[in-house]
Amino acid sequence: MKFQLRTLMLTILVGSALLLTGCHQNTTEKLPPVKGRNLTAMVISDDHVIAPSLHDNGSAFDSYAGNDAGADLKYSATIFKAFIAKAIATKPDVVIVSGDITNNGEKASHEYVARQLQRLTQHRIHVYVIPGNHDLNNPLTRGFKGKKQHEVEAIDAAQFKQIYAKAGYNEAVAHDSNSLSYLVKPSKKTWFLMLNSAIYKSNYQQGSSTVGGGLPDGTLDWVAKIGREAKKQHAILIPVLHHNTMNHTMINQGYTIGYADQVRDVFSKANVKLTLSGHIHAQSIKHKTVNGKELTDIASGALILGEHYYGTLTLDQQTGKAQYHATSLNVSAYIQQHQGVKAAKAYQKYDHDVLYASGYNAALSSLYEDRDETQYSTKKMKTLATGMGEANIAMFRGTPVKQTPAVLAWEQLPDSVRLKEFILKTKNLHGNLQWSGAVR
Repeated sequence: MKFQLRTLMLTILVGSALLLTGCHQNTTEKLPPVKGRNLTAMVISDDHVIAPSLHDNGSAFDSYAGNDAGADLKYSATIFKAFIAKAIATKPDVVIVSGDITNNGEKASHEYVARQLQRLTQHRIHVYVIPGNHDLNNPLTRGFKGKKQHEVEAIDAAQFKQIYAKAGYNEAVAHDSNSLSYLVKPSKKTWFLMLNSAIYKSNYQQGSSTVGGGLPDGTLDWVAKIGREAKKQHAILIPVLHHNTMNHTMINQGYTIGYADQVRDVFSKANVKLTLSGHIHAQSIKHKTVNGKELTDIASGALILGEHYYGTLTLDQQTGKAQYHATSLNVSAYIQQHQGVKAAKAYQKYDHDVLYASGYNAALSSLYEDRDETQYSTKKMKTLATGMGEANIAMFRGTPVKQTPAVLAWEQLPDSVRLKEFILKTKNLHGNLQWSGAVR
């Protein structure tokens, strides 16, 4: 998710056969299945990594990174390495990356991420990835040197599967012949259904990546077959996809998967109770009753942005109960450890400012456009823009905005004022960081 629709969020609200008989053949050593009652997974999404080799921190890159809708692209590789270090220290059974792995699908960035993920497999951690809308056939791949940017190599679906062979595909016990979707069984009783919801075949013709998502013809039939098998085996089945399975925000076009009702119906009939997604960049947990049963979709907050959340999902494989909580990654501590106090303080300031500025600038632009009608003073518009900057941070954080004077100033405005509805909604952000419930 990037550029037009992410900016719009800031402006308006700111077929195939089931192959269960064997794994993909490979010469690499397979990790043993998870044993014991509990299985723990660390979950991230939207890390938007750009390989350090693709930029020199020059003026072209600084300008580009500073206009990335609040994402901390300048530190993307460092943030990802901080997560890898945290995962190695935490030692979960599984690490899941639910798409938008790279900035704009650069081959060098994918290869960089794959090398980092191999550090996890070397520590006996199962790693599973799926692509997001930025990752494949992206015509906007760029490198940066000095004052100029230049086009760099992208990747296609076959290359994605090759690059991430050790991050899920070699471990798959079933592959969807229609897409990059696959099934993994880290343990006998827990299965992750890694679904490719990204649409990318027409990206080059349209000149940009496709923000919306869907599942190809035949894939839902494949999902249904796996669901029936999971029921027979009394296994926990958790789909993971980039696009949301239900609406999380006022702006949902391009974020919620296409034909969502049909997707949720198939999931429900497969006894799925929890899905993991991303894409909207905001940490959000939503629920919907489908066929008389509750389905929960946990959208992971973008690793590249705001609190730099990672989720921890703990499954009791005996009872079928699960717990989830989102935790802020302490990137500052990682930078201080490796680069010193001065570098950590510089990161903290930039990290806050780039997200705050995206909301502040979007609001100020909108208020100036309406100034002939509203007659607001420059001072008042700056106050309101400050409130928007604060609310924008809260929205991505998934927790209520503080009732500062700048935020309260919005409540005095007529309901017709653009952005007011968004501000009011950020006052009621609850239940997005923790969840518990049945997954079987």
